[in-house]
Amino acid sequence: MKEIFLIFLFISINPIKYVSSFNIFSLIRKIKGNSKKNIVLGVIERLQWDRIKSFFISYIKADFKNCECVIFHRLVNEETLTKLNSLGIITYEIPEKYKGMKINNLRYSLYEEYLVDKLDKYNMALHIDVRDSIFQKDIFEFYKSQESFLGIALEEGNMDDKYARPWMKHQYGEEMYEELKNKTIICSGTIWGTVDKFYELSKYIWAEIKSKSPYNINIHDQTAENYLIYHKKLFNDCIISSDIYSGPVMTVGLLESKGKELLLDSENNILNFNGQVAAVIHQYDRFPKLVKMVKEYFDIPSKTGLQELIENKNKTKRNILIKYIICFIIVIFIFILLIRRIYSKIKTKKYNIKKIVKKKKIKKPKKGYKKVKIIL
Repeated sequence: MKEIFLIFLFISINPIKYVSSFNIFSLIRKIKGNSKKNIVLGVIERLQWDRIKSFFISYIKADFKNCECVIFHRLVNEETLTKLNSLGIITYEIPEKYKGMKINNLRYSLYEEYLVDKLDKYNMALHIDVRDSIFQKDIFEFYKSQESFLGIALEEGNMDDKYARPWMKHQYGEEMYEELKNKTIICSGTIWGTVDKFYELSKYIWAEIKSKSPYNINIHDQTAENYLIYHKKLFNDCIISSDIYSGPVMTVGLLESKGKELLLDSENNILNFNGQVAAVIHQYDRFPKLVKMVKEYFDIPSKTGLQELIENKNKTKRNILIKYIICFIIVIFIFILLIRRIYSKIKTKKYNIKKIVKKKKIKKPKKGYKKVKIIL
């Protein structure tokens, strides 16, 4: 809305100049991109409200702009689903065709199926582990100027880690492990980017998992992602990475093993090692102190507390709607001024042309007799 407002404002100042010189089509494309929603995607299995409320309450408190949160679920009770829906979370039950399949693997098929006919609806997408992640800010605000990219989160360790090593050896063999063992682990718990790139990666990961057997518990989505990006060199032209040192996503699980401690500011916001407040904290549950802090901050013990959160969310929606209505009225007003200004310019131009034409008219000789001098 603000882009539309600014365009009308600029044009109304000098319509002839800006209509002719403005790259109006690029601005229209930008407006169209900004008007699309963003989407947060996740899956939950056998997780009830008390285990996951920190994630969803932090999502509400982070105040995501123009965003949907879509959660696919399996074996989740009605009470949990009712609370999620009351917070505006969109929920879908995982279809029976995925029965017996590891949830971390099947989620990429779910994302692919869900997004295939909605690519024009969304601008950016974030896939995130629900159980061990919290939000401090709207992650999409960090990337709103990016046109096309894929975001990956780097862990504080290499592929020779005690978990990553056997996963890679089993899934792709000893030779592939030797090739990639010194590469930094790319965490599959958070993947984000423009929806086209995210959708493309989801398809590739799911294809890799299917080729290895999606029902095999020793096949891992994270191993497939590392193989695709490091060995296949996919998305090299558009990857943006985030780690504990910089970027809005922090994957903190291996910090303690590296002798590093989390940094907090005076308001207990978790900071990256550049001293900036991180938007997403993943694997926070590896730190008992952090688990306690998160529980205290995001604990909503009573029905009243949750109802208050819902009311605040609805109030925010109403305020946004009022702002849009005010902006719309201002745009209409500026549009009327613009039309009047253009009309005035055209009218003035016509008048000036008439004057010029009048000046250039050839004077006709006056009627009457001419004096003739006769020489004898």
